[in-house]
Amino acid sequence: MMVLDKEHGRNTPPMHQLKSKIAAHLLSLAAVSSLFMSPAAAYQAPPQMPPAHVEVITAAEHLMAPQMDVTGTVVSLQDSRISVEVEGPLQWIAEVGTAVEKGDIIARMDNRLLALALRQAKANLKRLQADMVFRNQEVKRFEDLSARNNASKARLEETIAQREMLHHEIQNAQALVERARGDVERANIRAPFPGHVVTRLANIGEYLIVGEEVIRLVNTRNLEISLPAPISITPYLHSGDKISVLDDRGIHQLPIKRIVPVGDMVSRMVQVLLAPGEEPWIVGTPVKVSLPKGTPKRAVAVPRDALIYKAGSVYVYKVGPDMSAEQVKVEIDAAVGLLVSLKKGLQAGDKVIIRGGERLQPGQKVVIKSGT
Repeated sequence: MMVLDKEHGRNTPPMHQLKSKIAAHLLSLAAVSSLFMSPAAAYQAPPQMPPAHVEVITAAEHLMAPQMDVTGTVVSLQDSRISVEVEGPLQWIAEVGTAVEKGDIIARMDNRLLALALRQAKANLKRLQADMVFRNQEVKRFEDLSARNNASKARLEETIAQREMLHHEIQNAQALVERARGDVERANIRAPFPGHVVTRLANIGEYLIVGEEVIRLVNTRNLEISLPAPISITPYLHSGDKISVLDDRGIHQLPIKRIVPVGDMVSRMVQVLLAPGEEPWIVGTPVKVSLPKGTPKRAVAVPRDALIYKAGSVYVYKVGPDMSAEQVKVEIDAAVGLLVSLKKGLQAGDKVIIRGGERLQPGQKVVIKSGT
């Protein structure tokens, strides 16, 4: 619709149409001016990431063997159920978890009747010993009479025989005293080795007979790591060889202590025992053990810390000549302790990043920390 301009006597377009034409004209001018701008002015490169501070190690060749993982368990060499040696009511027993040394009392039987038997045995021994004094005097008297022909030789021999029988009775009485004394002592059940009380198998007040189990004691110092190994890999296992053992605390290098040369007919496994070293272990702890299953060979190896797992693949970062991070896809061949041998991807002498590579981008500049 046109608007009549009374002053000039002509029609003019409305105001909103004028504004639209002006905006379109300005857009056209901006498009034309952009054609004459330089490429550098039209495009600005994104800012580069700052150099990352990393730690590196030089990849080197090592003698390594292919590995297989098996599960082992920390076991005690002394795990015993202690039985009572005298019968009677149980008077006291140590609490579960009590740490004991060899010879410490871990349970006690009521020994009142045993102490009474000991007193009776001692009294009987003293009676026989007093009778022996009389028998010795009798033998001496009949020897004197026989020397003067006032007593028969048969009577003398009978007196000597009676003395000898009394001597054997005294020996028997002494044995009974020792047995009664031992029964009183055995009423105190002592630890046969150092360790910890694990289970109480009887309660205070129960009447126990000889041979009945009263307590379970486990030596928590004398330990081994027991694991099964296929018979097929025994040629590569030798006593003294150190192998990798993994638990929640990390990786340990422990020596093979013994290899039992008898395989199970069903599983075709042999038992391998490792020395646990000086570190503390808890009996029953599960561990993962890496065993060699082939002949060792030389291969380029890097620490486990250098590996980066992404989308099912394994990568490492190495430092290029221009101090930039180069992402390299690798294939793991074997793992021994903290080292991993690689089939391909690296060469001996490459500078491999072991710290600081988690957030690196390929091509990002790096700064190597001093001392690495």
